Order: sequence, then structure tokens, then C-alpha cells
Amino acid sequence: MRQLLFKNLGLKILALCLAIILWFLISGRGVSEITLEVPIEYINIPPGYEIVKKDRDTVRVSLFGSEVVLRSIKPEDLRVYVDLKDAQPEKGSYRIKKRNIKVPPALTISNVTPSRVNIVLEKTVRKEVPVQPDITGKPAAGKYIGQVTVKPEKVAVEGPESVLKKLSFVRTEPIDVTGLDESRVMKVNVISDITAARLMNGKVDVHITIKEGNEE
Repeated sequence: MRQLLFKNLGLKILALCLAIILWFLISGRGVSEITLEVPIEYINIPPGYEIVKKDRDTVRVSLFGSEVVLRSIKPEDLRVYVDLKDAQPEKGSYRIKKRNIKVPPALTISNVTPSRVNIVLEKTVRKEVPVQPDITGKPAAGKYIGQVTVKPEKVAVEGPESVLKKLSFVRTEPIDVTGLDESRVMKVNVISDITAARLMNGKVDVHITIKEGNEE
């Protein structure tokens, strides 16, 4: 019996130590709580609509659980969803539900602050607006710009209805004609000064006609 007890004693001690370490990692040295700032994700936005305004981009999520797990947790390990499946146009207040917060299995959500988020939904529309060339500099001596044309003259933009109502044109990126001594066609980017107005086609051809003499 004594021989069986002490047979492979080193391996038995090692196994016992590993078991203790494993138990320690699983159970931790106790429980604690932390609060993380987590970005809000919006899902199931109604087709043909978009978010034009929201009162916050993040919420504070408090987690309760093992100290060992909490020490390694990062904001990117959590996901916070707001489901807009039943959302209505215009302003609305939406609850941030715990079931829409994804956390590691070993942790429990103890609190979410704030528990609601206010957003404004608006219809997405599309329209065509003229492109204005942005010319900088002067041609070579004895030359002048006779004509500037843009093709296509208009481009399509998309965005919230209230924003596009105010948008009357977009412009090209600056085109420097300093020292230019002959006519040229340049392919340039189109720029919208309003972020919410999204360009459907990003480039146009700008035809610059250079003439001899002095501009009248």
C-alpha cells in the first residue's frame, strides 16, 4: 500500500499543482466590477432611411465577474446593438436592452448607462447637381483662359432629404493652371463640402481652353 502511495510521487505532485493552478484560473481570486465605454452599433435600419442625428456614440457598460477575466477585458470585446427594426421616421428614443449587449460568457452585465439613446431617422434621397470647376493660378504670359467646361456637367449625390434640399452644387478639387500654355483636358476629383451628401461618381473631365492674347 505504501509503495502504491509513493509510486510516481513526482508526477502526482505535479498533477496536483496543475489542478490547483487550473482551479485558481477558473475561480479567480474573487469577483469584481469594471465599467467600459463601448461604441453603439445600429442594426436593421429601415430601407431607404438613414441616421442623421444621435445624442451619443457610446454607452458605459458595467460588468461583474472574475477578477482574472476582468483584468484582460477590453472595450472591443463587447458589442452594443440598438435594433431599429420597428423605428419610425423623425426623432425617436430607443432602449438599450441587455440582451443586445454581447459580453464574454464568464461575465454578467450589472448596469448600462444611459439606458436609452435618441436618434433622428430621415429619408435617403438622390438628385443631380451642377459641378463648379475650382480654377487657381494664371496661364503662361500672353495666354488666357477662353473657356472652361465640365463633363458631365452634373453629378448624382445621395443623402438625407433635408441636407440635399440645401445643396445646389458641388465643386472640383483645385485645378492649378499656373504656367499653362495650351488647352488641356484634366480628369479631377469632385468634392462635396457637406459630409452627409455622398457623391455617386467621384471624377469629371475639365476641358480648359487656352487662347492667345489678353483676356478682355
